[in-house]
Amino acid sequence: MRLSVLASGSKANSILLREGDTRILVDAGLGIRAMLLALQQIGERPDLIDAIFLTHEHSDHTRGLGRLLNKAPIPVYATHGTLDAISPGFARKQKAFPMNGEAVDIGPFTVSAIGVSHDAAEPAAFHIQTESDVVTIATDLGEVSRELSQAFRDSTIAVIESNHDEELLRTGPYPEVLKVRIASSTGHLSNHQTAQVLHRCRNRNLKHVVLAHLSEENNHPQLARSSACEALDNPEIAVHLTAQKTLGPILSL
Repeated sequence: MRLSVLASGSKANSILLREGDTRILVDAGLGIRAMLLALQQIGERPDLIDAIFLTHEHSDHTRGLGRLLNKAPIPVYATHGTLDAISPGFARKQKAFPMNGEAVDIGPFTVSAIGVSHDAAEPAAFHIQTESDVVTIATDLGEVSRELSQAFRDSTIAVIESNHDEELLRTGPYPEVLKVRIASSTGHLSNHQTAQVLHRCRNRNLKHVVLAHLSEENNHPQLARSSACEALDNPEIAVHLTAQKTLGPILSL
């Protein structure tokens, strides 16, 4: 399997997974020009993508979706709530399929949606299995449920939000109402919350941790990394950082 983070942050989110000749895209938050450039940089094309999975409807996860579908009629999978919230009649106009609590098989990938706590219509994390690897992708959530925590414990790759440092958020420039939203149970995970999840995964099958959706205003990459590394306490688990303006990491298993 190859996992390529095309972008991750408050402005754009998109991840491509490839196993053999099958490719799935998780979120399409890049504008179409940036999306095409990112795909070109990793040797891919939109017409080669077999399916798109959407975590939720916010623009930093769906900005490039319409233009991408104009270029290639790619099947779209998401929860009922997400499909309805993207635009009225989206599921009827596009080749879109609601995920009704059952796993979706796309070639060697088996994809399951796990509901998460975020201020969107019906947001989800994705638990993605192949014959040899398990990837869990969860960004934009204010707390981690027991089901999601178990999914991370079963994973070889964990893509998990590490949005903010609690002290930087508290003392930062954001208005108070936004600070409260971010720190709430329907907001975003802090470095500390992410570390608590990773601590419970450290003695399992985990090989890679990808820290996603880092705030440029309320976090620092090294704060997020050091918090995760301390929680994992295992030098054999690689910890990777992401950015919304930079491609990567690109992981091959």
